[in-house]
Amino acid sequence: MRTVVALALTLASIGCGGQQATETATSSTSQASTTSGGSKQVTFTTDDLDKFERGFRSEIDAVKAAQQKATTATDAQERGVAIQAQWETTTIPQGATASGLAQARYREVREAVDRVFTMLDFQGKIDGPLSIDLERADADTKARVNRDAFADLPADSASALRARMDRLVPLWTEYKKLVAVAG
Repeated sequence: MRTVVALALTLASIGCGGQQATETATSSTSQASTTSGGSKQVTFTTDDLDKFERGFRSEIDAVKAAQQKATTATDAQERGVAIQAQWETTTIPQGATASGLAQARYREVREAVDRVFTMLDFQGKIDGPLSIDLERADADTKARVNRDAFADLPADSASALRARMDRLVPLWTEYKKLVAVAG
């Protein structure tokens, strides 16, 4: 069951996340280009990743606070409001504010980091909460999972992310565990 949920979340993230970011980001604030394969190539620096880390910590704190409110809610409406406060539509703007990045830029960096870490987790290269059953996956999914997780990043961005993995992977893992089944 965990594999099915992880696969569904990942496919939804891969299929929809990039499009949402593309629609949200304006060309004047975007530091991204499209690769020949049509995927979004986001450029970021270690400074961007430091800002993202600050924002992502804020998102994690927001999710934890919302989960606490949900457990102490006295009625369904209060619980529903608390549950919705855990959703990305609420936490991403909070994270962007805490990071000091424009929301579109924060979302770009966040989604690029998430794509890389999701693939690394599926490949067993980081100790994260996701898994995938490649025996049941279609050929396109197998090909995506088996390619270099950093392939869609420019070399400087890939290098910056590799240099921050010791700090960002634990945060990413904590966040995924928090939102997977509401903690």
